[in-house]
Amino acid sequence: MRGRICGFLICIVAAGWAFSASSQVSRTQKVTTQVGNSVQAARLPYMAEFKTTQMRRLPDGTAIENETIEVVAVDSQGRRMTATTNIPPQGDQTPKTRFTVFDPTAHTKIEWMSPGKEVAVSAIPIPAAVQCSWMSSSVIVMKLDRHGKMIPNTKTTQQDLGTGTIHGVEARGRRTTTTTPAKPIKKIQTQVSTFEVWTAIDPGFGGLVVRQVNDDPPSGKTTKELVKFSQAEPDSAIFRIPSGYDILNREVAMDNCPGAEEMEPAAALPR
Repeated sequence: MRGRICGFLICIVAAGWAFSASSQVSRTQKVTTQVGNSVQAARLPYMAEFKTTQMRRLPDGTAIENETIEVVAVDSQGRRMTATTNIPPQGDQTPKTRFTVFDPTAHTKIEWMSPGKEVAVSAIPIPAAVQCSWMSSSVIVMKLDRHGKMIPNTKTTQQDLGTGTIHGVEARGRRTTTTTPAKPIKKIQTQVSTFEVWTAIDPGFGGLVVRQVNDDPPSGKTTKELVKFSQAEPDSAIFRIPSGYDILNREVAMDNCPGAEEMEPAAALPR
């Protein structure tokens, strides 16, 4: 099935993972990016590949497993590319990959699908561009009922898991355990859910989450883990719009960028 993953992802691997010795960046070297009149904190370029596996069991006992592959590339200019591919079951259609590029230097957010025909280019305010280019995915776990309200009488404890190294990245782990009491009248047993997250210690990685495990009996278990990592400058081609796409300009990208403000429409980026 991996051999069927979108051809553009193969290009990413070829352009991004196959670095020459001269392109390698020392693990102790950090870069500072200037955006507008402000100077961004020291950051480290890298390429990372994550695998997310979701396992849930239906009432009849049938197990359903979903898999997602995510490639993230961050360069010394603050640009961030994310390519997410949902792997369909064996024999199903060819997988599609969603690409998102945040570019704080051009103040743009670029989105497209592969295979696909259109790419959307949106303007984003300078502060939001900096924030979005470095944000790492994380999940806040809360026990809610079917009405979206907090479940009463739940007990939550947190545990420091110390430090560990995952594919060369030193990280600190934390586990949150939530216990929901039994309800004999409704024949509901005590439920224990855990959420474990490992975050890179080096601030140069911008809070990079390298492992995340959410084990909730009612909904199943979801694991996201770093499977490949390289601290090197990504090829600039990764952040460009692929050829053969029609460009759609949008005025302002408000989603995923808290605090966004009005600004001029984005200009089409060079291919």
